[in-house]
Amino acid sequence: MGNNSHAARFLSSYHWTKERDGFGGYSGITLAPDGAGFVMLSDRGHLIEGTIFRHGDRIIGVRSAEMTPLDFPDSLFAHPSIRDTEGLARDAEGRLYVSLESDNRVLRRDLDGTWSALPTHPDIQSLPNNRGLEALAIAPDGTVYALPEYSQDLQSPFPVFRFRSDKGWDQPMSISRDDGLLPVGADIGPDGRLYVLERGFTGFGFSSRVRRFDISPGDGVPGETLLTTEPRQHDNLEGLAVWAASDGSLRLTMVSDDNFLFLQKTEIVEYAVCK
Repeated sequence: MGNNSHAARFLSSYHWTKERDGFGGYSGITLAPDGAGFVMLSDRGHLIEGTIFRHGDRIIGVRSAEMTPLDFPDSLFAHPSIRDTEGLARDAEGRLYVSLESDNRVLRRDLDGTWSALPTHPDIQSLPNNRGLEALAIAPDGTVYALPEYSQDLQSPFPVFRFRSDKGWDQPMSISRDDGLLPVGADIGPDGRLYVLERGFTGFGFSSRVRRFDISPGDGVPGETLLTTEPRQHDNLEGLAVWAASDGSLRLTMVSDDNFLFLQKTEIVEYAVCK
């Protein structure tokens, strides 16, 4: 799978290290509108907040506060849970949403710090264990979009679930599946479109693709491919944030999950969307 798409241009890659036990495993990222302030989610159940510093188009440093555990109340869970946190999104009011891949649920943290759970839906609850809601995105009007890392078979499209507070969950669209790539991150861009980060694994390394979609009813929508990467070009990219630079161009910021393995790294990667 070559880098045959020129709709996005590579800007920089930053290897982020922090001498803290438990640092790493980042599977979700949200960014402030200017691309500086961030919140990242670890699949080991903590958040880390900080600032990305750039010189021109290049990341030159990251400053962060201490890691804070996700203090989910036990009352939200009917049984002991793995609580593997995968997807992260933040709404216009600053509330955080987290998806749990094994429980196939979405939890929300209000501004006062209290957690609650969005209603469940049979189609979401029936997703396979550990192949559930992997990617999460929120539109400016508060609509939540969630994508699993699973479809019925290798040719079946991935469902895009939608939650609206006044209507509950539905599934208005699905996106095509091909090349062995699975959704791992998502965001709604400043242009109102859905951006999806997908990952492949060859045995030699991870490859990535970013596609964007108009949010409208459809089945197996192919979308527009913005970038594809060769295996090992980047690490295990799992989190995606889309924002607008000062010149109005869109930027894709991605973070890798190092799986807490010595051979992998926490990498922050940025591309500019060229059109």
